[in-house]
Parts: sequence; structure tokens; C-alpha cells
Amino acid sequence: KEYLMLKQIINKLFYNRYKFIKKHSNIKVSDTAILLKSCTFRFDVKVKNNKVSIGDNSMVGCSFVFESDEGEINVGNNSYIGGGTTLISRNNISIGNNVTIAWGCTLYDHNSHSLDYIERQKDIERQNNDYRNGRNFISSKDWSVVKSKPIIIEDNVWIGFDSVILAGVTVGEGSIIGARSVVRHNVEPWTVVAGNPAVVIKRLRDE
Repeated sequence: KEYLMLKQIINKLFYNRYKFIKKHSNIKVSDTAILLKSCTFRFDVKVKNNKVSIGDNSMVGCSFVFESDEGEINVGNNSYIGGGTTLISRNNISIGNNVTIAWGCTLYDHNSHSLDYIERQKDIERQNNDYRNGRNFISSKDWSVVKSKPIIIEDNVWIGFDSVILAGVTVGEGSIIGARSVVRHNVEPWTVVAGNPAVVIKRLRDE
């Protein structure tokens, strides 16, 4: 009996997610893509310009997060993104074909806050005001002072678990990022990088 109840709840969650995707024309999921149970779509403000596309035969278990009405995330074909991974976009995150991204990774295409402490103080004031008035606490955030740059993950890349890819980074074709690395700069194609900050530890042969 408990098993059947749990199955009904899971089926309802899948049905609700299917309705959500169909409702938003800016979310494009290939008919052959697989959305795992852990896959979620989070829009902290009303959806306007946010876009998501997931290509053929990709298996996706990550969270897609948009903290403003801008941002675009594209996943190519035959790629895998594990559960617990979060893609946070205000600019653009582009993931190529045949990419493997393990669990617990974070791809973050903006800096979240200004380098100016005065602007960060204003952030906190606006957050408090929004929350106390029943709004999402970043509804009034001033994004004009926040730096953002696209993230590009090229084809055939493997990103190890708990890695962090920061704004403006291009991860070159065929490269491998070691587990728990923090990637602040571009990664050359066909290299292995690891560490914080990630550095080249090996060069791979281009087959």
C-alpha cells in the first residue's frame, strides 16, 4: 500500500513537470531526451526571456536556475548531467554534445553580487524589503552592477563531481576536469585539469 502511494506521488510529480514544460514555450526538450527525477526548473521571477533547450538522447538530472528574467541554457545531444548539479544562468550556459557532467557540480555564469561593498549593502536592504513584503527576496535586485559572462562547455568534455565552473570560462573539446576543481580560466582542448584554481596536469592525445 505504501509503495503504491509513493508511486502515485512520483507519477504526479512527473505529470506536473510535464505540464510545466508544455506550458512554457521557451523550454524545448527533445522527445528522445530523458529527464531524471532530480531534474528541476527554477525561475525566481516571472519567466520572460529565459530559455532552455535539451537535445536528442541527453539524460539530465540537474537543476536549471534563473534568478532574473534573462539567461539561456542549452544542452546538446547525447550528453549526461548528474543529479545535484546546478546550472545558474543570467547570461548563457552552452553545453555541447557527448558531454559528461557528474553530480554536485555548479556552473555559474554571473558573479551574483557587485565587487563594490556599497552595492552589496543595497542588495541586503532590497532583499529584506522584498521578503517582508511577501515577494521573492531577489525581486528588486539591481543586476546592472553584476558582472556576467557566458560559459561554454565544448563537445566530449568530462567534468568530475563537485566541480565549479565560473563565469566567462570556455572548457575546450575533449578536456577532463578533475573532481572538486574550481575552474576560473579557459581550459585548453584535450587536457586534464584539476585543483583550486584548476591547472593542467596532463595533456591528452586527440584521437
